[in-house]
Amino acid sequence: MNKRIIAAAIIAATTMPIKAAIITQEVSFGEQGSPFDVAEVSPLSESVFIDAFDQTLGTLNAVNITVYGQIDSEGRSVNGSSEAGRTDVDIFLASNWQVSSSVADTFVFEQANFVNPLVSAQSSPEGTFTMIPGEDSAEFEFDVTTGERSGMLANVDLSAFLAGTPIEFLFSTDARTNVFNQVDGGTGSFTNEFSTGSWGKVFVEFDYAPTATSVSEPAAFSLFGAGLLFLLSNRRKVIKK
Repeated sequence: MNKRIIAAAIIAATTMPIKAAIITQEVSFGEQGSPFDVAEVSPLSESVFIDAFDQTLGTLNAVNITVYGQIDSEGRSVNGSSEAGRTDVDIFLASNWQVSSSVADTFVFEQANFVNPLVSAQSSPEGTFTMIPGEDSAEFEFDVTTGERSGMLANVDLSAFLAGTPIEFLFSTDARTNVFNQVDGGTGSFTNEFSTGSWGKVFVEFDYAPTATSVSEPAAFSLFGAGLLFLLSNRRKVIKK
């Protein structure tokens, strides 16, 4: 399973010395849009870790955490019966699809629901049978997705990011893929193959006040003034020549 970690830094300064800065970190699992990297989602239990804030950078003011998730399923159903058939594909959640951590409130992408499917697909509307044996239409290929879901975590514990230890974020659910086959009379015989997987990401922004190391404003303006005097002096020398 692939897990990716990306870090970046942005410094925002309105005056000298630097007063505010943001450093970001993100970590993910799986491959977005693919059901194959994390194929087992019944149940899904994937942990990713964010490094603690580096206090040598300065004073931490705020932490913003955004989580992302997606569930995908791909497969096919082949009608091997003697009668025309149809197929329904549904993904149900037997438990909440969520991200939990000790440093913030749990975020729920979708509540558990075993009545209404999270996503679904069908070879044809109910009551119509378009999977004809011996023809290309006997095979129904499907690709269903929740699309990207996202949200920000609430009540973030700032002190937890100052402890020096990595912070765990757990993505979990019990997503069950159901393939239902029907034939237009008689006994049905179908071959069903599918793979269902999940992708997830945590993106963190550390908002902090950097340790002052830059040149003060008076010193900067003094250097600027000295530069102007030097240029004017050189200009006068050129004119005299």
